[in-house]
Amino acid sequence: MRVDPWAELARSLEGLHAAFADSYDSVHGFLDGSPASKECGQDSALAGTWGDRPVRDANVAPLTPILVMLDHLDTLSSVFRSPGGTTSSHTLARAILDIAMGPWYLLEPGIGERERVRRYMNVRLQSLKEQAQFETGTKSTAILDHSKQRIAKIVKAARVHGFEVRRDGDRYRPPYLGTQIPSTTSLAAEMIAPQLPSLGPLFWRTGSAVAHGQQHGISMFFERLDLPVNPAHGDRAVTLQASARDTALRCGGAPLAVMATLRRLFTHYGWDTKRLSSAEADAVNTWQAVAGVHTPVPGTFQQTGKDLL
Repeated sequence: MRVDPWAELARSLEGLHAAFADSYDSVHGFLDGSPASKECGQDSALAGTWGDRPVRDANVAPLTPILVMLDHLDTLSSVFRSPGGTTSSHTLARAILDIAMGPWYLLEPGIGERERVRRYMNVRLQSLKEQAQFETGTKSTAILDHSKQRIAKIVKAARVHGFEVRRDGDRYRPPYLGTQIPSTTSLAAEMIAPQLPSLGPLFWRTGSAVAHGQQHGISMFFERLDLPVNPAHGDRAVTLQASARDTALRCGGAPLAVMATLRRLFTHYGWDTKRLSSAEADAVNTWQAVAGVHTPVPGTFQQTGKDLL
């Protein structure tokens, strides 16, 4: 019986989402005794103008982008099962990797409630500043005023609690507490394979080249035909085409990013990892088989019951 490699890639991604859904539907949050629960016991010590429960907010915040990440994962599965989507698969894979970096960064184990709040507030400050820039050419609007007010409240509370506020008042760039959010490429390097730091940025840049319609990105899908367009210049017509093998090789950052992020979430929230571990093993084996990769994937993705990275 012939196995459809595209359907196998899709099935493995659906398994990762199902592993999350099983736990989320039954728990809807972190469990008592989990690292997240223990951190939230320190909420009152960090309350202020940025919120009454900043530690809880910082621990719950990753769930929303994870849901967005999994929504993109579902769409990638649908594309794999469809007759089209040759290039959009790479755009979706890049988006999944991009979205995963935020919750993965916020869910780093062992950093403590103060550092988690600092990271979360930096993410909020960045988002609020970008929201304010929706409004251009006007001095005052509801969106602009809201963003400015929320930024001011975060900065005020941060100073009360002894955080160093930098770049406050910059017209174009957001303020930040302590140190800035790491760059996309540095997070991708750590999330995918810290022992091979070029791999994560390579996945991200490959997807970006396609998403931005750059020539070197699109040319990955070119297949030469025998129909000359301009014989004098040697030009030929081309068609876009992608094999399941090439797609698995170039889009492999998506399932790896999802696994890394979900592993951190499950560990931090105290969820049972058995279903997730099984889905991870299936995804790794499936993508390796379709890609024709026989060397081991990063060892961090072979662990069970522990944080991936």
